[in-house]
Amino acid sequence: MPKLTVEGLGEFEVAEGKRLVLALTDDAAVDQLHACGGNARCTTCRVEVVEGEPDQITVAEQETLQARE
Repeated sequence: MPKLTVEGLGEFEVAEGKRLVLALTDDAAVDQLHACGGNARCTTCRVEVVEGEPDQITVAEQETLQARE
């Protein structure tokens, strides 16, 4: 089962395939401002992947990464 580590809060097990913003709000109880419903459209979330790689990436995430190149 994937694990989410939130600095200052701890480590949380989350369901496979669950959107990060929903894992933050549901599992870690972080009051994360978001208006996109976990679809990477509003660009308010900022995360850093420090270990591992996501199995899937959304089109919006791909476009954002390509725009930064």
